Amino acid sequence: MKISNRMVVSLVIWAGLAFPSIACGDTVLEYQVKEGEASKAKTQSIAIKKDQIMVKAAGGDKNLDLLYRHASESVVIVDHRKRKLMTVDEQEVDRINQQAQKVQPLLQGLGKQVASMSPDKRKKLQELLGDKVSLDTIARAAEPPVPTRLEQTGVKKVAGIQCRTVRVMQGETPIAQVCLADTTALKMSNADAATIRALFDFYERLAAKSQGVASQLGLTLPNISADEAAGIPIEFLDLSRENADTMTLHRIDTSPVSPKLMQIPSDYEAVPLSLLP
Repeated sequence: MKISNRMVVSLVIWAGLAFPSIACGDTVLEYQVKEGEASKAKTQSIAIKKDQIMVKAAGGDKNLDLLYRHASESVVIVDHRKRKLMTVDEQEVDRINQQAQKVQPLLQGLGKQVASMSPDKRKKLQELLGDKVSLDTIARAAEPPVPTRLEQTGVKKVAGIQCRTVRVMQGETPIAQVCLADTTALKMSNADAATIRALFDFYERLAAKSQGVASQLGLTLPNISADEAAGIPIEFLDLSRENADTMTLHRIDTSPVSPKLMQIPSDYEAVPLSLLP
């Protein structure tokens, strides 16, 4: 099992928040996810209860769930297709960093070779490898990391809710745009907001430790502070490619969340976090 870009995005966009004034209650936020403009919309829901956050069908994949547990400071990736569980915490990231030091020369060498290939050879090799390995990702591993930053770009309404648009920039290139709504507009409780805040703090610590590993894999983990990303994402646009993925808030439910929804299968195999496919 590996960490995909979609898993990274799901963790990143759920990080920011601003504290509301409502005292208690559970929250379920339902999103419509589209992989490209012409694709059929899929549903992704995020349930928040006490000190846990369950992302069902992460990125629109019905076979993938993510469970954040504040008590253990970890995220469990649930792969229903393979019936496997993978736990991401600081100890696992430290272990991956040690592995990365050993394979760093190999990754950088591969990145340089792929970057120097002609477009025709690169296309043929990609066809040979299929969609399991991205040559673009390998090529970026040989490049120096480009810093990310946020740009405030305005205010608009999504699904009748006013939100603040923020563009994520990688150098001078826009890679994503998020519209952030104040939690009072979503009627989210203090308890649920505090749980999201704990997830943000958890992500910040992991992002700081994972910058080196991510850059070796051709990925960029935005190191974003709570002040920069204050609010709840109600719209997300992937600007890194022409036919962009989108995620838009569809429905808010503040009814009590069943404890069963926050449970993970007890008969799935636990596997370690892995650096490469």
